[in-house]
Amino acid sequence: MLPVCVILLNTCQLNFKKEIFQVIQSNKEKGIELLFELYSQKLNNYAIYNWKVNEDVSWDLIYKTIYKVAETINLYEFENEQKFGSFIFKIFINYLRNHFRDTKTANQGVEEVELSNQIINGYQHEEQAISPNEKLKSLQLELDLLEDWQRILLLLRSQGMTYKEISRYVDKPEEQLKVYYARLKEQLTNKLINKQTKFKRNAK
Repeated sequence: MLPVCVILLNTCQLNFKKEIFQVIQSNKEKGIELLFELYSQKLNNYAIYNWKVNEDVSWDLIYKTIYKVAETINLYEFENEQKFGSFIFKIFINYLRNHFRDTKTANQGVEEVELSNQIINGYQHEEQAISPNEKLKSLQLELDLLEDWQRILLLLRSQGMTYKEISRYVDKPEEQLKVYYARLKEQLTNKLINKQTKFKRNAK
């Protein structure tokens, strides 16, 4: 049997296994309502801030994600709420990627997020180095190379989420996330600057 863990919902404590697994098994619609109450707003904030989608697209993908989770939850085992939350985020990110892949409109592209002022400032020390679209493409390529938990850490931290909150989704100790974030940000900044330097050399 899976160990019992707790989801904090406002001031109430809900037994994760009972409230998620058993509710969905006994009443799928109520289970979906519970998932929606627990995760929808966080997913919506993430999509709008980081992926720049509109409200309609965001909520459409959130509904798809929650229904997908409800349909497949019995196929997996989760040790705790953190891993379950990470599982939901992975499904949601896949839907976001598929949305941009399918639309491929000129003004949307696959623009995930500019991460933080520190990264972009380090990447923009010369105004005419490369175009904004090229910067975003380079950034997206580097993000795609990261592990899921690393990408989630960078994106959620750039949104202003605390390390304590982020630890719920990446299954990493809160006290280590600050170190992970600093290293990832530095590595990403250096890679982007190196790409910019190569681009300038090739353009000469």
